[in-house]
Amino acid sequence: MKNTPILLSGDQSAFAKWNPALEDLAGNYVNLGARFESAAKMDLATLSYVYGAFVGFLHGALIAESENLDVAQFGKLVSDVSPSFGAFFAHESSVIQYRDFKITESPLRISVEATQRIHDFSKGRGINTEFSELASQLLQRASAAGLGNEELAALIKVMRT
Repeated sequence: MKNTPILLSGDQSAFAKWNPALEDLAGNYVNLGARFESAAKMDLATLSYVYGAFVGFLHGALIAESENLDVAQFGKLVSDVSPSFGAFFAHESSVIQYRDFKITESPLRISVEATQRIHDFSKGRGINTEFSELASQLLQRASAAGLGNEELAALIKVMRT
């Protein structure tokens, strides 16, 4: 599939030589530079997102099930909103990269309240709370550290410690 990203890193002269073949085969390859381990490390970063999002998705499915809601409809809703959240995550990555945490899209303080509501609901329904507890605790720590009036990406400051 030509839209699937393929991560590459290493000898840049080899990439220059094989670029036409790579374009034909992959179409969406990402050259991460000369450090040979960069592709493997970026793969770990990407998989962290994938598995984190999937655990969150499964938690959402548990909430839907607990309320006798259509889990397939929930999945469709997630699919429909995913492009806008992808754009949001791209924005938040720039916030982190440039260390400019002033609020431009989403203040951290609203996520503190939202994740606490999710956690409280989960406890009340007797569904697994491991995911909701982690999210709520991390955001509460960020709030306690005075990050509530910064961009949501400021959560990384707590996670770095």
